[in-house]
Amino acid sequence: MKPNIVVIQADQMAAQALGAYGDEAARTPHIDGLAADGAVFDRAYCNTPLCAPSRASMMTGRMPSDIGCYDNGDDFLATTPTFAHHLRAGGYHTALVGRMHFIGPDQQHGFEERLTTDVYPADLDMVPDWQRPLGERLQWYHDADAVFTAGVSKATVQQDFDDEVGFRALRHLNDRARANQAAGEDLPFLVVASFIHPHDPYEPPREHWDRFADVEIPSPKHPQVPSSTEDPHTHRLRVMSGFDQRVPGSEEVRRARRAYYAAVSYIDDHVGRIRARLEDLGLSENTVIIVTSDHGDMLGEKGLWYKMSPYEESSRVPLILHGPERLIPRGRFANPVSLVDLMPTLLELSGAPDVEAVPRTERATNQCQAPSGRDGLSLLESARRETAGQAGPQDRDVVIEYLAEGTYRPQLTLVRGRYKYIVCPGDPDQLFDLDTDPHELRNLASGTEHAGLVHLLRQELDTRYGVEKLEADVVASQERRRLVAEALRRGKTHPWDFNPEPEQRYVRGDFWGALEYGKIADTPR
Repeated sequence: MKPNIVVIQADQMAAQALGAYGDEAARTPHIDGLAADGAVFDRAYCNTPLCAPSRASMMTGRMPSDIGCYDNGDDFLATTPTFAHHLRAGGYHTALVGRMHFIGPDQQHGFEERLTTDVYPADLDMVPDWQRPLGERLQWYHDADAVFTAGVSKATVQQDFDDEVGFRALRHLNDRARANQAAGEDLPFLVVASFIHPHDPYEPPREHWDRFADVEIPSPKHPQVPSSTEDPHTHRLRVMSGFDQRVPGSEEVRRARRAYYAAVSYIDDHVGRIRARLEDLGLSENTVIIVTSDHGDMLGEKGLWYKMSPYEESSRVPLILHGPERLIPRGRFANPVSLVDLMPTLLELSGAPDVEAVPRTERATNQCQAPSGRDGLSLLESARRETAGQAGPQDRDVVIEYLAEGTYRPQLTLVRGRYKYIVCPGDPDQLFDLDTDPHELRNLASGTEHAGLVHLLRQELDTRYGVEKLEADVVASQERRRLVAEALRRGKTHPWDFNPEPEQRYVRGDFWGALEYGKIADTPR
């Protein structure tokens, strides 16, 4: 029997802010419960620390640069297969509830149903300009003000959105049970429930803020800003967001972090409600739940907030799988994985056809490269190899790209085993040993002791990328999109925002038939 699959994605939810990943201040019992009985990937990364390209990469199993989705003002082709296309072709009902930050006219990308609009616009408003000084801020840049104004709100745009996502996700699970009931058989489904919290602004409900009244939330471990000569990217991000002009004090940092933890707890409640509804409907025994995020949040480390940085707090994400033991292994896994691994994982779980499974020859590979034209490897296969001792952390690379605002040139990061190597033309190379320096404070790239490793990792990135061509492609894309965006703002406009069709779910036409179809009896189990 094909399993049902429920993917729950938060936005900007850092792995380090969850109890399942060791944070004692977190209040995340529902996510922690899934982790205790499931598979936890301790070193999971996004493939770019920015919303739209991270999600497009996750859905396609390909790197952002491969699909030409560089930033939050970039669409990707409607003909690019996503996991929704694959599972739909394999007989699954596929539904998106909530956020996916699709840019462009295709607002479904393979989902049979989309039940809400997105919280952000679908147009080309957020196109970066690498020719523009960072101090000349565009209106959509992240702003330091979110840290200074963090605190409780009775209602916000983000609360309204996520409350709707939660309600519609639960009601859609009811609809899947109704469909099974009417068909007389279990029809497999994929539901992606995608929330905006704990994304800034940090404005949680009172209920969740109060949960931390007696909790000592940890301060940033290393709030000091690195030297601009050693780490110019951090300084660019600070200028772009205004933190070079306004520096939050200890009380403001404390409030912002408390608000963030409260927003994570708010997401945890949604996770708990979704799991409870699956159990109540008798669906849980054949359903895989996956919890993840599109990227993390720096939360004041190194003087940074939000994402866009290759540092661990920004680029690491939670990745937890829970489901029947015949499908999901139990335990914690240390080998590095990334969000491009979600596509092949869903293909393996569903048995959906993989029309793209052709050998990749244009890039260097190592023994754990994915066996297809994509960049991902099934998380289940990764876990099997790790458990069998066939692969260690050093045997498969994870690559992180950053090609958006806050830089002037492509930034590329390679994670291999204990090491993280970061390059950006014009910036000093960075190399960190995450085993001995988990907070990434000591750059080893310039020393002679690691010169051979730096050369090896640089060769790997040079083989994978033509950085000069990539830079030219990004700049040309920005110029094209700015022209298109300006043109589309003139005259009669046609927004791409998704507007759900009105639902006909109550009594219409067949009076008694409608009532009977809508009933899910509470029968003893």
